[in-house]
Amino acid sequence: MEKRPKNAKVFQKMRKTSCRSAIFVSSRISLEKGGGGVQWCTREYLETIHSAGITTRNVLYDAPRDWTTRLKRKLFPFPYRGFHAPELVREILKAADNENAKIIFLNNTDAVAMAPALRAAQPDLKLFFLSHGVEITDVVNNLRIAPETMPGYQKDCRWLGKLVKTELIIREALDGVFCLSQEDVAFERWLGSRHVKFIPRQIMPNPLRLSPIKGRVGTVGSFDHGPNVHGLRLLAKALSAESKVELRIVGGPEKIGLSLQDNFKGITYLGRLTEEGLKKEATSWCAFVNPIFCHARGASTKVATALGWGLPVLTTSMGARGYIWDKNLIPFQETPAELAAECKLVAESDNLGLLFQKAHLLANLAPSVDQVAAMIGDFLASLHSS
Repeated sequence: MEKRPKNAKVFQKMRKTSCRSAIFVSSRISLEKGGGGVQWCTREYLETIHSAGITTRNVLYDAPRDWTTRLKRKLFPFPYRGFHAPELVREILKAADNENAKIIFLNNTDAVAMAPALRAAQPDLKLFFLSHGVEITDVVNNLRIAPETMPGYQKDCRWLGKLVKTELIIREALDGVFCLSQEDVAFERWLGSRHVKFIPRQIMPNPLRLSPIKGRVGTVGSFDHGPNVHGLRLLAKALSAESKVELRIVGGPEKIGLSLQDNFKGITYLGRLTEEGLKKEATSWCAFVNPIFCHARGASTKVATALGWGLPVLTTSMGARGYIWDKNLIPFQETPAELAAECKLVAESDNLGLLFQKAHLLANLAPSVDQVAAMIGDFLASLHSS
């Protein structure tokens, strides 16, 4: 059934540009229920595309698991190679022909690797990358700040050179890119993308009944992600002198979480919690902390989750990338020492009511689904008319 946007102007604009049918290409795992940031952003992209008046035929895929492909990936690693079955490009082209669709949305970096092959096979297709962040961004971050979190082959100069060259070739085949953050817009343009659009993060209200415990702040993360573990280590070191602040961390892997707890005073590691368990735990926090001190790829979806719960988020400008933010409500703290001092100030406060109100106001700055749909419609219409 065709989904029309609530905003009639968006629908009419899409109708005039003949961009109402598209193929949405994504790994199957990205559309699984629940999940983390990848699943969150994929669902958000798809919902706003539909709200822009575009119907989609989904072409979903799984990475090949046959022993030959797996052996090649292990012995001869090459950026973006070995993640698609050989017939997948033909399947996408057939779907586009059957649906009379001229637009292909390629979700995340694995899917966008097919852009050059699609362009060569059918030059009149419009290829759009639904970016979750530029791949090379965190590869470089990991090399610099957390090399233990990356596979050994990614440290090889030849592999890094191939990655840069492949990224450039992919951008030559694209008609446009949608980005989760303004920083990624700059990275995309650096790689040669011609038409790039920043789509601000949405925040869905899901308020919790907060009962904060004095001295307690918390965070959630994947600790094998370089920017996350790097930020946690820096913050934990800065907090070590703040004896009255307890930083409670949720996530995994367990080995890294326990190591953080063992090596830094004031950290309590809670492991991986269920969704309900996490919500119950978060009600006891005075604030949510997102310690990011490098230009990581994409956006931190956990910021939207925390603000949707009604929790104030203490972070840096790099930790809030992708969000519409008013620093007069909750200022950024750009260094570990500044963020630790702010954690202490908030955790020891006798009156958190005002800060919770500011968190609510900050959450309300996020665009609605229809507003984002209008941005998508305007961007596609502008390219169609150019």
